[in-house]
Amino acid sequence: MNLFSYLCPTRITFGDGTASGIGDILSEMAVSNPLIVTDKVLVEKGVLDPVLKSLADSGLKEVPIFQDVPSDSDVDCVRRAVELGKSKNCDSLIAVGGGSVIDTAKVVNIGLSMGGDLLDFEGINNLYSPLMPMVAVPTTAGTGSEVSAVAMIKDYESGKKLLFGSRFLYVNAAVLDPTMLVTLPPRLTAATGLDAVTHAIEAYVAMGANPITDSLALQSLQLLFQYLPIATASGDNLEARAQTLLASTMAGMSFTNSGVGIVHALAHTVGAKYSVHHGIANAIFLPHGMEFNIEASAARYAQVWTYLCTAFSGCSSANKALGDKFVSVADPVQAAYQLVNAVRELLKDCSLPDKLRDVKVPEFSESSLQELAETAMTDPAIMFNPREASPDDLISILKEAY
Repeated sequence: MNLFSYLCPTRITFGDGTASGIGDILSEMAVSNPLIVTDKVLVEKGVLDPVLKSLADSGLKEVPIFQDVPSDSDVDCVRRAVELGKSKNCDSLIAVGGGSVIDTAKVVNIGLSMGGDLLDFEGINNLYSPLMPMVAVPTTAGTGSEVSAVAMIKDYESGKKLLFGSRFLYVNAAVLDPTMLVTLPPRLTAATGLDAVTHAIEAYVAMGANPITDSLALQSLQLLFQYLPIATASGDNLEARAQTLLASTMAGMSFTNSGVGIVHALAHTVGAKYSVHHGIANAIFLPHGMEFNIEASAARYAQVWTYLCTAFSGCSSANKALGDKFVSVADPVQAAYQLVNAVRELLKDCSLPDKLRDVKVPEFSESSLQELAETAMTDPAIMFNPREASPDDLISILKEAY
């Protein structure tokens, strides 16, 4: 029996309207001066209103808000937010937004709690003490950052994504309120959802996988295959929003303990260089990364396929199409390829691109291919991939995905 450890210290609160209870959560944490980290779109759409009302009802009426987080956050953004938090003597953070916002808030927390040069804490396990209390309210169903021990931001000077990873980066509380997602546009719904699909599939075959991460990944995939197309097509469907939000969090709990793999390594690399949305980059690379890994992981992919076939075999008439699509096969390699095909169909169902050229990535030169491959080889995600990859392997995948 393999030894493993599993950690998820984040308190999770789920349900419609739970964002209106954030004031109570802060009271329990004994903090009284939070910095809210978010983006302008969410402020303009009034998504923050339940949070602000809850804080006001708790006596916190003049809460500083940093609302300048871009879709691809960076070091400069973090430093400006840290300065605001310092100037207001903040003792805690509330992140309201998608993965970029939550990751930004985590790194802001490092700056506020640790002081010094932010880049000194880049990498794995470079934090030496707990950070300020933090609450995360995801407004997308994809990254799982609300329950992960990592955060990534861009460094425009180097053109790379910077990784911060530590057990101290787990947030204290995650509030999963599906009503906070209803204004999310279809394309972002689909892109972030495919990020969660990638987390779950890579977590299931990753080198750090264990029975707990397996169970979370499988349940997450069942929910995503069933509800992501519905949430994409009908954003006001609260049931679909709720189920995809749960699935995203479960996938986050899975991958942060098991690791991810080659798909994330390539998505990080291409996303940083060409400003491709992380979820879309994952969606494009996922079928190709899975095909590369079949040599080492056919049996594991087959287990996922069998689980989904069993789960959907008793679908109601409304979901009969799922039962017809997921049909069990005996051969593990054939089952693995069936799963790859199902991923490709999910991309089509959600109207997502399947080629890098479709998201305006310029045609690769030989030198750019070599540079991308070398960068991906150094990405921490690739160390958990079930099959060892060479630079030539990565170049082949990049060409196939283009």
